[in-house]
Amino acid sequence: MLPMTFIAGIFATIAAAAAMPAPQPGEIRTFGDWAVGCDNGGNCQAVSLVPEVGGADYDDWEGPVSIIRTAGSDDIFKIHISFEAKDMDRYKMIVDGRLVDTGPIVQGDYPIEIVGEDAKKVAAAIVKGKQLVLQGPADENITRISLAGSSAALRYIDQKQQRAGTDTALVARGSRAFKPANNKIPTIMVDRWDAAELVPETSDIITLVENSKCKDERYGVVEDQVFPLGKRENRFRALVLISCGSGAYNFSSAPYVGEYIANERATSGWTFAPANFDRQPSWGGEGTDPVLVNASWDEQDQTISSYGKGRGLGDCGSAENYVWDGDKFRLIDASAMPECRGAYEWITTWRAQYRKLEKAVPAAD
Repeated sequence: MLPMTFIAGIFATIAAAAAMPAPQPGEIRTFGDWAVGCDNGGNCQAVSLVPEVGGADYDDWEGPVSIIRTAGSDDIFKIHISFEAKDMDRYKMIVDGRLVDTGPIVQGDYPIEIVGEDAKKVAAAIVKGKQLVLQGPADENITRISLAGSSAALRYIDQKQQRAGTDTALVARGSRAFKPANNKIPTIMVDRWDAAELVPETSDIITLVENSKCKDERYGVVEDQVFPLGKRENRFRALVLISCGSGAYNFSSAPYVGEYIANERATSGWTFAPANFDRQPSWGGEGTDPVLVNASWDEQDQTISSYGKGRGLGDCGSAENYVWDGDKFRLIDASAMPECRGAYEWITTWRAQYRKLEKAVPAAD
């Protein structure tokens, strides 16, 4: 028999998880040629955009500058610059004709990464400048960045992180000591069912499609997907992704959860309902049945992603990742870029962590 304190603890944990408020991803603001946003933990990011004036041809644009600052007392400060490094090994960063930084170029997602005090010095130059030029070892231009709006974007970070008026602010500097806000990242408790392979038959899926809102949106090659969600006693569940229209680079899916109750008198077979999300995927919007874009399911972790591109370049759109908690999908991270202006660095607006509920082990007699 299980100890009563253990059982009470489990129910208290489940109740606390059920009482969690719906996720509220942070806002993304645009100031001139910069976008900026923060997540629920207070970490913020400012990203440069292709200039509104004189930037339509992309001639001097090879990628954005991204300024990242954490909210806590650790104060991790980084500047990333994305571009195709090719065979270049060093760079020079020039703001309004003045050399502000130099260093090595490495192969990878971020050929240039500036951290710590060096990053703060570069940010100080960016705040006061009008244009940043990145050059290679032979003085060849790599990218040209407009700094219009950078000061307002970094001031926004000062305000959101409660740094304004303190000695840690980037723009709104003062003499007060900085006291980090206590922004806790939520922990989602996942009630994982036992592994099972039972899923609906093809005939069940055909019937579901015929009665779904996607029936008239299906054309060309369509591919519905079915994944087991596990079993608990005689109940089985499965995730069904119904193909629900597609474009040149976005493929929509309507997620359903099917349930089957196995017993000798069962005659109804599988039943289906739209999957429940604690916050709807942004592509479908709140108040509607959920729609996932370019969905990807991780069967081992039971997480699902939605990645909707605003255009084929992938420089704008929104993305969400959810974990299945045994009853609904809960948001564990979200990012977005509302401006279609060359920023392949999307801004994180929500973070959560999750852990599995421990299975009860019967006490020894």
